[in-house]
This record gives sequence, C-alpha cells and structure tokens, in this order.
Amino acid sequence: MNDDIIMEPISSLDTSVFEQVINHGPIEDRLELARQLCGLVNAQDTPLADLRAVMPSLAHLACDRDRDVREILAHELLANASLGADVVFAIVADDDDLALPFIKANPSFKCQIQCAVLQVGDQKRCSAVASRADISPAAVRRIVNDGLAETVVALLNNEHVRLGAGYCRKLYNRFHDQPKVCAVLMEAPYLPPEIALVHNQRTADEMRRNAKLQGWVADFRSDDYISDNEELNALRILDSVTPDKLQNIVALMSTRGMLTTSLLLRAGIQGKMPFFEWALAYLANMSLRRVRLATAKSSERMANAILRRAGIPEDTHAVFRAICMVASATGASGKTADADAFGRALVELTLTRTAAEDPDERQRAVQILSQLAQGRTQTLVSRLSEDYARVA
Repeated sequence: MNDDIIMEPISSLDTSVFEQVINHGPIEDRLELARQLCGLVNAQDTPLADLRAVMPSLAHLACDRDRDVREILAHELLANASLGADVVFAIVADDDDLALPFIKANPSFKCQIQCAVLQVGDQKRCSAVASRADISPAAVRRIVNDGLAETVVALLNNEHVRLGAGYCRKLYNRFHDQPKVCAVLMEAPYLPPEIALVHNQRTADEMRRNAKLQGWVADFRSDDYISDNEELNALRILDSVTPDKLQNIVALMSTRGMLTTSLLLRAGIQGKMPFFEWALAYLANMSLRRVRLATAKSSERMANAILRRAGIPEDTHAVFRAICMVASATGASGKTADADAFGRALVELTLTRTAAEDPDERQRAVQILSQLAQGRTQTLVSRLSEDYARVA
C-alpha cells in the first residue's frame, strides 16, 4: 500500500505585496504591476503554482477603477489560454471595445464559460461567442435552441461551424418569418435543399399576398413573374440535390404542390432528366425504371400512358414527348445534359421534325418553349419560330 501523499506545489510569490499595490498604490504602480503580472502569466516557463497564485490579483486588476489598467490586461492576456474564470469574466464585463475582441479570440473560453456568457451576456457578447472559431458543441446547441436573431446570424456567418440538417430545420422553424436570418441561412452551403425549397415557396406565396393587397393581382403579368421566379429558383436549388436524394425531394415537393406541369417542362427543356424522370414516376405512381425505359426508347405509346397517369395536361404532351425523344437521341436519359445543347436539339426537333406534326399542336409547343425556355434556348426558339412563320 502506497502511503505517499502527493502535495500540490506551493508558490514562493508574496502575493500580499500585489494586493497592497492594487488596494492602495497610485496609478503608476498599478499599471506597472499589471504589466509585470501579464508578463509572468504569459511566460512559457512560469511554474503552475505561480500562475495559480497570481490569478486573484489579476482578477482584482481586471476590475480596477482606472480603465488604463484594465486595458493592459484585456490586450496583454488576449492570447493566454490559462486564465482563471474570475479573470475572464471580469474582462467580459468590461467596456465593449475591451470585452468583445477578448470574447472572440481568447483561448481560455472553454465550453462552460462560453455557455455562461450565452446565458447571462447581452446581445453583443452572445454574438461574439457565436463567432468564435472554437465554439463548443454545447454553445452551438444553446444558440440554435434559444439564441436571438443577431446571435444566430453570427453563428451562421461563422465559417468554422457546419450545422447539421436537424439544426437547420430548427432554425428555419424558429426564424422563417425573419428575413435577416433567412437571408443568411439560405446562403449556408450545408443547408438541406428541402428547406430551401420550402422557403422559396413561402417567399413566392408572400409576394402573391402582397401583390393582392396592393391591387396588382389584377395584372396577370405580376403573378406570372412571381411563378416564373419561384420555379427558376426551385430548379437552381435542385441542381445541388444528389441522385440518391431526389426521390425524397420529389415526394416532399409533391405533398406541397410544387410539382407543377410548368416546373417539369422547365426541367425537361433544360435537360435536367434525373429530376424530370423522378417527378413523372412519382406523379404517375410508376417505377423510375419504367419511366426511363420509355424515355430511352422514345416510345410515344408508353410516354402518353405515363403522361396521362401523371395528370399532365394533354396540350403539353407534344413538348413532353419531344423532351423524351431528344433524351433518347442524345443518350441523356437518367443524366443531366448541357442545357444549351439539349435546348437547341429540342427546338430543332419541335420545329422541323415529327415531334408535333399537327400545325396547331406545333404552334402550342413553340408557345410553351417561348414561355419556359431560358438563355440561348429562348433566344433560339424566338428567332427560329419567326423564320418559320415567314416561310409558312
């Protein structure tokens, strides 16, 4: 049995001298003492016992009546990782210009101190904690659950933090009606696409409500403009969805009424075949394999059956079939094609081949392409349709 008792090392420093200067010394002596003690605790070879011994004196100096003394500590101890909690909290409670840089950078801010500042600190101090590179998981959790908007924005702007899908959903549920938070959250690279899609829909609905209140709803162009932007934003969001996530995203979009005919047409016109095929499969309650088979074989009979089961309006079938024909001819089934090349092939097929042999149907197809195509495809269909009309 080992009866040895391990004794804590005892400092040889006479701290009573420090306290005498702190309590009764003139400003010059207190300034000098602050510099000396900061140098002592910042030195690499200072014994642990001495560090512990001078912490109460540092805490007293951090509360000194003269700002110049406190300023020395806030600046000189900024990079010190061994400060006691009393010293840290004394500086945290100081003027903003001393406290905030210290909160953001001092390495002595361990998890418990971070959470304590978040619990009792004002908005500026909470935001400073949220911007720390080493912010703890517990502090992140507290901000997500209870933080005010400004603190949440600071956390979202912290490039060292990557929030999980659950935290993103919680923040969106808390702040979906606060534009400042949503603007930052929507730009987060880790944001789940389903949240971005829901926000996109809510934003469009809010614009429609505002338009109605302002009396703009009588102008159909305003509603068309809102719908166009909603669908174009949705397609941009879908670009970030990996193939293994598409089925769940399509299901969500269907339950929220996002899978409109015009959205599917826009996707198909741009050659976004994975989403186009998944959406048709979901709406038609068919397997993806069967839909892709119809696309790859360019089977008009199979395509018509899928479109009817999916509830796609008949006056748009010609464009849907043309999309499938181009995907088959270019090998784009199941892939995302180059938008310009795919659109060009689609326009040429619609205007010059058998995608729409009936003149009225062809005219309707051209109208759809003119309304829903983007970029070079839109320019091309406008020019070729004018040339076609002159020849006719």
